Amino acid sequence: MKAVRVYLESFGCSANMADGERMLGCLEAAGAQTVSNPREADVLIYNTCAVKGPTEDRMISLLKSAPKGRKLIVAGCLPLINLERLRREVSFDGVVGPAPTSEIVEAVGRVVKGEKPAILKVKPKPEPDMPVKTLFPVRRIIVAAYGCLGDCSFCCVKFARGRLRSYSPEEILKQVERAVKAGAREIWLTSQDLSCYGLDAGSNLAELLEKVVEVEGDFKVRVGMMNPNHLLPILKRTVEAFAHPKIFKFLHVPVQSGSDKVLRLMNRFYTSQDFETVVAAFRRRLPDITLATDIICGFPGETEEDFQQTINLLEKVRPDIVNLSKFYPRPRTPASRMEKLPTQVVKERSRVLSKLAGDLALERNRKWVGWEGEVIVDEEGWKGNLIGRNYAYKPVAVSEGKLGETVKVKIVAASRYCLKGEILAS
Repeated sequence: MKAVRVYLESFGCSANMADGERMLGCLEAAGAQTVSNPREADVLIYNTCAVKGPTEDRMISLLKSAPKGRKLIVAGCLPLINLERLRREVSFDGVVGPAPTSEIVEAVGRVVKGEKPAILKVKPKPEPDMPVKTLFPVRRIIVAAYGCLGDCSFCCVKFARGRLRSYSPEEILKQVERAVKAGAREIWLTSQDLSCYGLDAGSNLAELLEKVVEVEGDFKVRVGMMNPNHLLPILKRTVEAFAHPKIFKFLHVPVQSGSDKVLRLMNRFYTSQDFETVVAAFRRRLPDITLATDIICGFPGETEEDFQQTINLLEKVRPDIVNLSKFYPRPRTPASRMEKLPTQVVKERSRVLSKLAGDLALERNRKWVGWEGEVIVDEEGWKGNLIGRNYAYKPVAVSEGKLGETVKVKIVAASRYCLKGEILAS
């Protein structure tokens, strides 16, 4: 494989990004040359996402427009979610499911020989010590578990990612230690639902966080998405774990709807009050915590009253971030067989919620104007700016600094998406 040039691009969730880094590491360890320009490659690998209808459409469009004359491998969730459409609309040379390691090396070796591999079974989980080629020098994404324990009526990701398979705390701690020694300032702990971490292996998230913060080094942990139902049994202990200085005060708990009737139709296993209980517990202990939540707008069966309950919940809880999605039926899901709402109704409800989400984001961000403190510079922004993160994981645009550096700033302005910081003298 030493003469093979490979281009790989990943899309979607942080777990998929981590899978992409593992694939790159395994390919380079096998002797392949990875390139940053698809037109320089012999083999193109697109590590796809298909969680929503529009996302799938974008993936299909991208694959159709891939540079010709190269071998094309489609990896990630799309092949296991909608292989029928993929075969119908895209000319490809091989397909591989999510989280491949040795499988991607095998697939590349086979396509260059003219074979058409289809490696599609859901694998237990990649070996934790596989090679990694990190794409983010300051940030390391560590997957704590693959799969989940949910059975949401709208979700197609379960067909690709399967049931819960957790790494042991010891396996995760070794990855954290290696990442910190390699210079990572941020550790992203991620999973499809981090709140159910360890429930298949006699552990839990709170216990894991208590161990991770004991790792030596100058770093902070960003904890990924957690559903309310699995968080409630470990709520008190998890809140206390979040209070540690090494944990970013950033909480991502999806509610999806403010209507308990709609939550039952979604098969979500919690109520809107459960969501409020979780948020209240974190805010009592950590008042400045950044709250992100998810909403699906226009789910089948959602009445005007249900929609108003979602508005009421958002106005009451006032999250910093609302990830808003219109409902799109996904293949083989129970929700795809439910009667859809009129498109115009969904569009108008989405417009209302988008306006509310923007107003809340700006309101929450303006509270930081005048704050002084440290941020970790973790990514390059636009127009020459850099982006840093404060202890609540708020993005702060700064005009100078180096990636991985900690700088002291004063927040002088706020927008819906970002804070603006001025560098203070050391």
